[in-house]
Amino acid sequence: MTSEKMKKYICILALAVASLAGCNKDSARENENAWIHDESLRVPVLFGSASNIEPTTKAIQDGLVTGSVMNSLDVGIVGVAEKQSDATPVTWSTDLEGSILIDNLGVTTTSTGAVVFSPKIYYPFGNKYAYSFYSYYPYKNTEGQTASVADGAYKITYNLGNTDILWASAVAQDYNGTTGFNAAYCRAVKLDGVDSQYYPKLQYSHLLTALVFRIVGKDNDIENYDVKVTGMQITNTSSTATLCIADSKGEQSGVLTGSEDDGSIGFTDLDVAPTATESDLCTILAMPARNYTAAITLTVDGANKSTVALPLGSTDGRTKYDAGYIYYFTVTINSPQEITIVETGLKEWIPGTNPIPGGEI
Repeated sequence: MTSEKMKKYICILALAVASLAGCNKDSARENENAWIHDESLRVPVLFGSASNIEPTTKAIQDGLVTGSVMNSLDVGIVGVAEKQSDATPVTWSTDLEGSILIDNLGVTTTSTGAVVFSPKIYYPFGNKYAYSFYSYYPYKNTEGQTASVADGAYKITYNLGNTDILWASAVAQDYNGTTGFNAAYCRAVKLDGVDSQYYPKLQYSHLLTALVFRIVGKDNDIENYDVKVTGMQITNTSSTATLCIADSKGEQSGVLTGSEDDGSIGFTDLDVAPTATESDLCTILAMPARNYTAAITLTVDGANKSTVALPLGSTDGRTKYDAGYIYYFTVTINSPQEITIVETGLKEWIPGTNPIPGGEI
């Protein structure tokens, strides 16, 4: 075979391989969606996309989850039956087949916010149940620290101080007389081309209050003092909180309940020297409250440790600190003996979403 013929043969072979690969991809894509028209096939659990949230990069800074998309986060997912086809309430139990579809399963969301489980999870045949989905962050599943169903609810407990707690739900609903979420519902919305609108969506909310502290030395000679902040805490507050991820009665889902121990949360191992230029001190995440008291611990000349307790006052007459808001404070060290804290602003956290464009569970 001549060199010219060999080149032509190789080109024809390459085109054939490329064409075959393309056909295989199209065939695989068609097979993945065969369940839409073939009721003998199982229907995968699919989540819809959020249409009004722009994908941005998530960041965790000082315990805070920022940004508007749940990117690369370890979340827990619970999928449970809300009602039967005849609207009869369901008791969640691992002994009752089909009542629990997803039992506190952990997944790390992708950089685009997608939830992908392997192997896939499918809705049961028969459409006996309509399912709702609940999600929380951070996911916990260690010995003695896991969310399992008990007394008709999934609950998990966290230590407070530097952990952002988020929660989301996608509650069962109807579409043109078809009760979802289940296989029949998903087929109906997919066939009508409204799946992105009617598939379950997870819209996360911040359940704690974020207190962000910055520090500055008012005295121009403050840097000549050997003054350091070694501790910053919120006192007389809940040190732990229990999140009700899902409640079969529908009354407590998403409710975060703080402990009644009048504890202290924050940091005892800081090493920050105030300067004439304002700088970051720390961020503390606490249960929402009417007011807070901050305890600041200082050392002078490497010793002479002292703790000063100061109330956190509002500059706009508010009577409480709300969940889902970030409050900013400036700690001013006037001298080693005089400290003030002034609120300098607040902002609402951007709700986080899990868009899952075409993603699957």
